[in-house]
Amino acid sequence: MVFEVRSTQSEPLSTFFAPAERSSDLELRLEAEQCMANPVACFLMDSMDGLVLILDGNRQVLATNDRVRDVVGSAVETMGHRPGELFGCINHQEGPGGCGTGAACTHCGAVATILEVQRTGRAVEGECLLTLRSGEHIQSAEFELAASPLQVGPHTFIVVVLHDQSATKRRESLERLFYHDVANLMQGIRGWADLLASGCTTAPGTAQKLAHLTDLLDRELRSHRAMAQAELGELQPKLRAIQPQEILRDVSDLLTNHALAGNRNVRILPVPEGYLHTDPELLSRVVLNMAVNAMEASAPGGTITLSVALEEQALRFQVHNQGEIAPEHRSRIFQRSFSTKGSSGRGLGTYAMKLFGENVLRGQVSFETGAEGTTFWIRLNR
Repeated sequence: MVFEVRSTQSEPLSTFFAPAERSSDLELRLEAEQCMANPVACFLMDSMDGLVLILDGNRQVLATNDRVRDVVGSAVETMGHRPGELFGCINHQEGPGGCGTGAACTHCGAVATILEVQRTGRAVEGECLLTLRSGEHIQSAEFELAASPLQVGPHTFIVVVLHDQSATKRRESLERLFYHDVANLMQGIRGWADLLASGCTTAPGTAQKLAHLTDLLDRELRSHRAMAQAELGELQPKLRAIQPQEILRDVSDLLTNHALAGNRNVRILPVPEGYLHTDPELLSRVVLNMAVNAMEASAPGGTITLSVALEEQALRFQVHNQGEIAPEHRSRIFQRSFSTKGSSGRGLGTYAMKLFGENVLRGQVSFETGAEGTTFWIRLNR
């Protein structure tokens, strides 16, 4: 982890959210000595359950408990980092002054909670969703946190206690998505099966519809199993050589049975020739999630476009729709529990793009949005 040289500035630094000023190394050492000489601070460090951080007035770490060091590694120097820098938030280097100063930080529950403590001088509880990077691996983390002021001599420090709810949130999200998708398919299967059993129809099309829905159900079951395995780092891709048009053809076939397909148009642009060595089922899931997301973001009568761009050493699968992602949503779009559809959304479609596309397929997943529309894409080396 790269950490900027700390220094004090005579003039305030620019920032998108929280103050950017940092304490000098000397200030940090003196504050840390006073902090750890305080019996209340020591008691909190030893007795509090969870991840405990004590921060100075510039939101920099003075001390942590052993559980924090277990998470970040005993070799990491914790003092002077801000929380996002310490835990590896993917946005911590985007602001002019590190953690808390970037545009994405305006939506961070941890930064907002700490600032509220500084503003009110009272204990505050909150929660935050973080996307963390460790090497090439990206994971989502959900924390409940409590922050409170701690007066030590002339200094007002902040005690932050974080409880990792990631496992619980992961299970709840997967269960919610599983029951929603499987229940929809089962409802369709039951309806067609009842029609066939009643004797009202013997048309071959009914049996074909049942077979197709059963195939979709099997696909959903395998998809949810794969997501659970990917979350645990246990999913291994099944690689083979494929042509790009296989993926777009598969996604297009699946889209025809989507609930929104009747009043959205799907266009497939000409696909460049060539081969790609990848897991076709996982790649289809990534592109399908992009396409379903595009359909949900499109107005009736809108068009979504599937395409493949040939780059020097890579292929880029793209899904475009005519809508624009609101600025306040852009930095959070890949977080596991975040949805632009509010309480009705499940917040896993875009997260699954990253999970499968980057952690398993080792590609790059991102998006571009503006007045001309939104394009989600995955780039894979050939």
